[in-house]
Amino acid sequence: MRYYIKQKVFSIKDKFKVTDENQNDLYEVRGKFMSISNKLELKDMQGNLLYLAKKKVLSFMARYSMFDEQGNEVALIKRKFSLRPNFDLSIMGKDMSVEGSFYGHAFDILNQGNLVASINKKYLSWGDAYEIDIHETENNELYLFVVIVIDQVIHEKKHRNRH
Repeated sequence: MRYYIKQKVFSIKDKFKVTDENQNDLYEVRGKFMSISNKLELKDMQGNLLYLAKKKVLSFMARYSMFDEQGNEVALIKRKFSLRPNFDLSIMGKDMSVEGSFYGHAFDILNQGNLVASINKKYLSWGDAYEIDIHETENNELYLFVVIVIDQVIHEKKHRNRH
């Protein structure tokens, strides 16, 4: 399944819609403004919470735990110390790898060498725009949100380095 996201340029907090190829709104991602734990939420268009990601506050490297609507942990993303972005990733108890051109906002999630999900930044757009491909048939929304959270972690580091 292919998804598209476009981040709002003049938004006070992280907020953007996830659409399909025909620009139909499917999901909304919201960040908590001024949140110490830097929470992100994936909601359907009726406002129902699907997944929540929370950043561990006292961690040397970025570490996000992801929870489903019942509060069960379903994924863990840990940034590893490296000159270029590198992650430990566990989704539904499976260890996966993240590869690609992180600085160009293009990366893949692999499960034992098999492509699960990928993201590519679109460079000619007003605001940040991305194309996300999910190659799994199950847990589509979870993989979509994992890709978005990893991109957020990369974006956080770049933003901190500029200030």
